[in-house]
Amino acid sequence: MTAGGGRLVTADRDPVFRFGVSQIVQDADWPETAREAERLGYDTFATTDHLGMTAPFPSLVAAAAATERIGLATYLTNTSLWDPEVLAREVAGTDRLTGGRLAVGLHAGQTGSTATASLTARDKRKHLAETVDVLDRLLRDPAHLPRPLSSPRPRLMIGAGEPEELELAARRADTVCFLGAELPPGGGFVLIGPDEFAAQVTTVRARAAALGRTPELNTGVKKIVVTDDRRAAAESLRPVVAPHLTTDQLLDLPAVLIGSHAEIADQIRRGHERYGLTSYMLLAAHLYDFAPVIPLLRKGRPS
Repeated sequence: MTAGGGRLVTADRDPVFRFGVSQIVQDADWPETAREAERLGYDTFATTDHLGMTAPFPSLVAAAAATERIGLATYLTNTSLWDPEVLAREVAGTDRLTGGRLAVGLHAGQTGSTATASLTARDKRKHLAETVDVLDRLLRDPAHLPRPLSSPRPRLMIGAGEPEELELAARRADTVCFLGAELPPGGGFVLIGPDEFAAQVTTVRARAAALGRTPELNTGVKKIVVTDDRRAAAESLRPVVAPHLTTDQLLDLPAVLIGSHAEIADQIRRGHERYGLTSYMLLAAHLYDFAPVIPLLRKGRPS
């Protein structure tokens, strides 16, 4: 990979894209949504990890019982809420109960519990790094019980946006999940611009390459608009989701997909050319809107 003119140059001319759907609705029908995601051709069904919602790991076990092949993931586990050894037990046990279909996404966490309210953002990032160390060690250890079915362990996905998170993800993640946004304390997000996103990707890929690593590159999609007038839709959406960006910048963001199904497929291809992205996680609210895009990007994919 080389970088020039602000654009990433990739050698992979026939990428295999993977698409996941994350359910963040508190009272969701987890089995039914997972069945629909599998039927529509998605690769992964994911849960999030927020207090006030159904716990992520039981939700994934319920989803696994209702499906046959779809991968299952946490996107993303709030590590500030977890003791690392307890989390290792949950991950290993869930991987066994889901037939080895689990990937575990990790992030420092934007919100916390009463017990973790005093943690600073730096504290949370330190705990994230410690959690990655513990999970990687225990889940690979043949003596640790329960043992996961996945070998050598379930995939680790790390959500990254801050410099320390990007460094950790470059060194340790199987999948780097670029947040594509700044996360103010207390909730919400502010989308970053395409040049800043590209700079983060360049940093991670260069660091990973120096270590002989080639992690999968993922981002979470914040909004999908299916329309026959891409620019008009972006101009209408921009004041709501990204008033600090121009319309052209918004149209170039991988975290916001706008256009006809064919135009969205082209946008994803451009996202691979510029950023090297091959993996996207979208919200269950867009389950049906995005589904027709999937077969447009399956050409040449191994069965």
